[in-house]
Amino acid sequence: MGCLIAAPCSGSGKTLLSLCLTASARQRGQSIQPFKVGPDYLDPQLLAAVAQRPCRNLDPLLCGAEWVRRCYRWHGSRADRVLIEGVMGLFDGRGPGSEGSSAAVAALLDLPVVLVVEASRQAGSLAALVRGFRDHGPPAVKLAGVVLNRVGSERHRALLAEALASISVPLLGVLPQHPSLDLPSRHLGLLPPPGTRRSGGAAAPLGAAGRGSSGSGAALAAAGAPSPSDAGHRPDQLGALRPGG
Repeated sequence: MGCLIAAPCSGSGKTLLSLCLTASARQRGQSIQPFKVGPDYLDPQLLAAVAQRPCRNLDPLLCGAEWVRRCYRWHGSRADRVLIEGVMGLFDGRGPGSEGSSAAVAALLDLPVVLVVEASRQAGSLAALVRGFRDHGPPAVKLAGVVLNRVGSERHRALLAEALASISVPLLGVLPQHPSLDLPSRHLGLLPPPGTRRSGGAAAPLGAAGRGSSGSGAALAAAGAPSPSDAGHRPDQLGALRPGG
């Protein structure tokens, strides 16, 4: 089935969580196919290095809906797990609408969404934020739960968990604050693998964070792969597909 990792905005921890779950799957002996929404080329390099297989871009605006479906099914069916990292905020698409957004891709592929929230400066307000993203649309999204990033203490975690419980949204995990999990960046975004120590051979801290995150097993379990019977045809053998096809 797979899941899509999204967030309210950029800088919330989508790439960090995606790398942690990818590294955790690899350290469990499972293969995992990463995808990235949109034409981004920096995050896919990091995901590919940790997954030890190419990260595939899913861009309905450039490639069309049918190509996105076939690319996801073909490549995703060849791994034990599938994970899609979203782009920007969950509903950020072309212009002020959600066309081409992470939410649109999740709806197109009928995938649950794991929402990563940078929670360092909030408590009860988390409920209002998450409720807004859960109920906003179109497109409607299936919110599997929330992973909290940069939680300051166990007391802080308890307050945030209580806020989520009040709106019946599962808390899937908490990412710890640790220097080994810092992802260096520059003005265009995250540094690619040659400019950072994030590579296939330096994934141990990421995998440990993924395994140590409270409830992270639930987030990883949501990343099941499509059935091989749904693989269909290779996307590069479809001929010319027009956007919107």
